[in-house]
Amino acid sequence: MRRARFIRGPKRLLGNAALLLCSLGGSLLAATPPQANEQVGPGYDIEMSRMIPVRDGVELEAWIFKPSHLKDKAPAVLELTQYDIDGARRGEFKDLVARGYVFVIAYVRGRGRSGGDKEDDLGLQVGRDGYDVVEWIAKQPWSNGRVVMYGGSFVGMTQWRTAAQQPPHLAAIAPYVPIYPGWDIPNTNGIPQAWTNVILGFTSGRSLNTGFFENQAYWSGKMLDAYAHYKPFHDLDDIIGIAPDDWWMRDGQGHKESMFKVWIDHVGDKAFNLAAEPRPADFAAMQFPILTATGFYDDDQPGALHYYRRLMQYARAETRDRTYLIIGPWDHFGTQRPSKQIEGIAIPDAARLDMAKVHADWYDWVLGRGPRPTFWHDRVAYFMLGADEWRYAKTLELASSGKTLDFCLSMPEGTPMDVFHSGSLVPKAAEDQPPAVIVSDPHELPELEVAKYAANEDLTSQFRSFQKRAINFHSEPFAHDIEIAGQMRLTLKVEADVPDFDLWAQVLLILPDGSTIKLGEDVRRARFRTSPFKEELLKPGEPVEVPFEFNWMARRIPAGARLRLTLAPLNSPNYQKNYNTGGRVGYEKIEDARIAHIKVFHDAKRGSCLILPLAAAAAPAVSR
Repeated sequence: MRRARFIRGPKRLLGNAALLLCSLGGSLLAATPPQANEQVGPGYDIEMSRMIPVRDGVELEAWIFKPSHLKDKAPAVLELTQYDIDGARRGEFKDLVARGYVFVIAYVRGRGRSGGDKEDDLGLQVGRDGYDVVEWIAKQPWSNGRVVMYGGSFVGMTQWRTAAQQPPHLAAIAPYVPIYPGWDIPNTNGIPQAWTNVILGFTSGRSLNTGFFENQAYWSGKMLDAYAHYKPFHDLDDIIGIAPDDWWMRDGQGHKESMFKVWIDHVGDKAFNLAAEPRPADFAAMQFPILTATGFYDDDQPGALHYYRRLMQYARAETRDRTYLIIGPWDHFGTQRPSKQIEGIAIPDAARLDMAKVHADWYDWVLGRGPRPTFWHDRVAYFMLGADEWRYAKTLELASSGKTLDFCLSMPEGTPMDVFHSGSLVPKAAEDQPPAVIVSDPHELPELEVAKYAANEDLTSQFRSFQKRAINFHSEPFAHDIEIAGQMRLTLKVEADVPDFDLWAQVLLILPDGSTIKLGEDVRRARFRTSPFKEELLKPGEPVEVPFEFNWMARRIPAGARLRLTLAPLNSPNYQKNYNTGGRVGYEKIEDARIAHIKVFHDAKRGSCLILPLAAAAAPAVSR
């Protein structure tokens, strides 16, 4: 272990001191001691491992960061987390403590020295614990009774769960990129995610396992091996090494079972998956300011916007008027700390916000400790890529004009041959065309080859357009610049000869120089085509509609650019593989797999269309 520089052996320390005194002619002996109010140290004090009791007798571990020489009562910032408790990963506590806040980081159950079990950390209990910690903070002698919450991802979720419990002393929440259990994790549109096991490993035991998290060669290799050998998806946690008695839940009979397996057994079960989500009455009872943030490329954007939209639907008018949203060109981690580049694309300087300062300025404002930040011209701030500027609207919906630009799939021969002999995206569907046919063969393992040459797939990659089973459609070059803001949608009219199948869709922007940028991608499972909580197996020859919805974004598309839509079977180690049998999710066997022939119709009677939301006109900036 590397030691701090000032820790040395006694003889060496004395010798160095003597030499220094001699070289300075003894001037140090005349140094003046600091005044009582002069800051010499770090400026804050840490109270480590303070145990906070909650209502059922369990104690939660907390670290408390306070301004040194705190004299007056202060507001507090609470972070209720499963990650680090010492603030080491990002160190945001320093900025807020320097502004006079007390920063409290508390571990949820089953982490660090906190009591209880992890099974409670995604349910209602985490909100109840949040309530109790907020009220405990408010009673401390250093507290002025006003508590705000902070943090992203899992920690964003704990804020929403706590807010739903309505602690009397909760003054504001600021959840960014929050997960929404049952909605965007552990499944995507009804398709179980392999990534869930990475997070379970990251937080396995009571410490934060950064070595495991950073060892992508291990966990991605294990996923790839399970994929290559058609291993049952419900065993993936065992394959990666997750202890079943660490992350566990109770099954339908009340027995302890690994959390991953219980989740697999409840795919499509709305009552189970959304049992702990805030209810309409919970949103209606929230009476404090809210700041939330997400990114165009954030995997948890669906959850972040689901919270936001439900709040806007059910909250009181005065709460809606104090709800703020930032959405920019970031991914999950980039939203928390925007960088110069995200997944291969350069991020404009104007979009690289100091998010710690944005939050601190907002807290100061809503608590009456500072002026309205100049950043906020209205309640929603969104970044228009291409124009490279921040724009504002009262609600997220008002960032869109309400008008759309529609493209219909077209190919006279029916099925596009390859990317060079593609179909077209046209304003109006042709009267009569044969359908395109996508073949989905679960025996095929295309990702084994991909793993060899595409380890660094990013937002500029286009190799998937060239894969064996992919079909492509191109638009004509745009005659002039257009701006889009909102969620692109794709509606496919399909028919298949199997009870179930998975499809993947991607939209690329092809710039005039031939380079590409991903605008969005989505995955869909046919049995959950209308809802992730409504299972409807297909009947042979039955025409159905499969809707896709891409992440919210705002971008100016330049003249001369065009769009490419790519459709392909979803066949990836990142998701539970669909064997097209309509069998039990996660338990299908390769021996029972069926090859699917999926007809995608694109004629006038059964048109399949890509819909782009056009942006609202840019409003002039309002000076404040």
